[in-house]
Amino acid sequence: MNTIKAFKIRTKEETPFIQMSLERLKSNLDFFKKNLSFSSQEIFYPVKVNLQKEIVELLNKSDCNFEVGAVSEVEQLKNWGIKAFQIIFGNPIKQANHIKKAYDLGIRTFGADTENELRKISEHAPKSEVYFRIDIDNTGAEWALKGKFGTNIENLPSLFEFSKKLGLNPLGFSFHLGWNNANESTWKNVFERLDKQIIELQEKNLNLKTINIGGGFPAHLNNQYADLEKIAKVILPYLNAWRQKNIQVLAEPGSFLAANAGIMLTSVIEKVKRNGKTWIFVDSGIFQGFYWILGGLNYQIEYHGASKPKNLEKMVVCGPTCDTHDVFSEEVLLPTEIKVGDKLIIHPAGAYISSAQKYNGFDYPKQIID
Repeated sequence: MNTIKAFKIRTKEETPFIQMSLERLKSNLDFFKKNLSFSSQEIFYPVKVNLQKEIVELLNKSDCNFEVGAVSEVEQLKNWGIKAFQIIFGNPIKQANHIKKAYDLGIRTFGADTENELRKISEHAPKSEVYFRIDIDNTGAEWALKGKFGTNIENLPSLFEFSKKLGLNPLGFSFHLGWNNANESTWKNVFERLDKQIIELQEKNLNLKTINIGGGFPAHLNNQYADLEKIAKVILPYLNAWRQKNIQVLAEPGSFLAANAGIMLTSVIEKVKRNGKTWIFVDSGIFQGFYWILGGLNYQIEYHGASKPKNLEKMVVCGPTCDTHDVFSEEVLLPTEIKVGDKLIIHPAGAYISSAQKYNGFDYPKQIID
């Protein structure tokens, strides 16, 4: 499914802007649920992906739930009418005052991966439900999510027991295969191994109530629908087997829902020939939400004109700031006749772009002037 064809692009709107398609997002949600046999209530949208009110409202009306990483995200969701029981606080390492504030706001489900985190939760959110982030293979992910979070699955029995001693209610575990992981072998190997370990855990009388399979489903510059269908064939038998064991399976698709539901329209503000290259300056840069490029990510950049260009050449597309790092790409095929005022579309722009202004609910530090 072509990203651009989903949009009636508002060419008369002053650029730059990100245009979101709620219709595309809802279609993505339905596709995900259908292929992996999830109900809406088993979907926990991670709001760090795109915390726009209209998106939250759509997902809420669709009976979805939400995952947060900071108390500011809890406060925002509550301000928009989301109920506390719809929210899980998934960040495995949290500030103690965030736990207390979230608990005071009604949150009763928290993620953790260490005994000390459990101590904080028991002190500031007594008798709450907890689940444990485990570390798994991320081979094939465009961005691996390893090292910073996650305990070994072998530690689950002791964490379950310790949380019970603290008066908490352990539910199960969560994991994440890394961002944008299209490697079918990794999905197969991880779920096959987890299935065997779940059997071992149950033989030890560990009462697993939930398994949160996280996100990681490919959506960035992929044919995400074909990829999900392939992944579903691999993992759906395991999901259904766990469901047969009365384990509730949850998921946190973020990019899959939002990434290709957004595009950014920019205008060319200057064209410069320099050192054998053609530089195209546009009116928004990578520091306005696309700084993931500094970590090696790429985005699709397309010329938006009334007719299909005939003569193309490689050009550098860069932002307007006085910073040499502010470059979207050095190899964009654009028409030789491109000029100031022409439009470029940069996509996918629905995930992790607008939310980068206050990523995962954490704002810039205040300045104190002496």
